[in-house]
Amino acid sequence: KIVKPKLEALAVAEGQMEAANKALAAAEGRLAACNEKLADLQRLFDEQIGKKRSIEEGAMSLQKKMNQASALINGLAGERTRWTEDAANFSDQKKRLVGDCAIGCAFISYCGPFNQQFRNYMINDKFTADCEARKVPVTRNLDVISF
Repeated sequence: KIVKPKLEALAVAEGQMEAANKALAAAEGRLAACNEKLADLQRLFDEQIGKKRSIEEGAMSLQKKMNQASALINGLAGERTRWTEDAANFSDQKKRLVGDCAIGCAFISYCGPFNQQFRNYMINDKFTADCEARKVPVTRNLDVISF
């Protein structure tokens, strides 16, 4: 009498335990699958964070280079006017170079033994006038010594 109801209760409890163990095994299987999925997602997240960092570092590097380039361009902007003026001056000098060379050659060839006053007379009044008469561009009051 006493043992039979206890055996029945034991059988019911074992059935419930077996059902609970099956549910536990299924839940542990789902937990393992979720942990595996979590690990995959964590690895993917870490990869994406690494890519993000590398892109941010590249962007910061490019920003730094852009700032340096802007500073260089702004620093050289003032030089632009000087370079433009120099280019125009060089163009004019190039046009007058043949006449200036002719005056320099004439000075070396003919004016060596004379005094400074006569040399200036020859350069400014004779050689320069002769080049202008022949329509050869020449620098007025050319300083032959610094030429």
